[in-house]
Amino acid sequence: MLDRPTMIKMLDERMEQLYQNGNADVQRLKKEIERMPDDAELWFELGLAHNQAGLQYIDMAFEKAALEYYEANPEAEGEPEHLTVEVPKAMEMFTSALQVFDKVLELMPDFYGVQCQRGIAFGNMHRYEEAEQCYLKALEEDEEDFTAASYLSMVYRDMGKDDLADKYQKLSEELNDSADRN
Repeated sequence: MLDRPTMIKMLDERMEQLYQNGNADVQRLKKEIERMPDDAELWFELGLAHNQAGLQYIDMAFEKAALEYYEANPEAEGEPEHLTVEVPKAMEMFTSALQVFDKVLELMPDFYGVQCQRGIAFGNMHRYEEAEQCYLKALEEDEEDFTAASYLSMVYRDMGKDDLADKYQKLSEELNDSADRN
């Protein structure tokens, strides 16, 4: 078994690699886009991959913070109560996702699902008002988009707008139930 300092160093290296090159999907999709630069679907998938890479980076940052906590507090037991991490590099990955989603809209303005995914990227960045606008636009485009309604509910909860959060959570559940019946 590896010791904590070695594990911390390995996480640092993996995080830097992820930041510099993205995950395997980002790398693969960039190569495919070189061959088919006008394929909106490939660009959409690349945006999803950038979002996923940002989330992976955050997960690693928390794992590293926990290891550092236990390294500094060898007598500690159980889960640390509060870990805080700064993840500006992950925010850059989410920004890349947004830029890619803008490219999707440039290639195909009515590409289904891109508004919801833009909302997810904004939400990952804690830019809730912008996420809200994306989810509302997604619902405007498809009033039965239970995913957009569900994420909108979460954004409203994060914004402290519990009445709206409850309203859209209920709508999401109704739309999901309706989709299951069909």
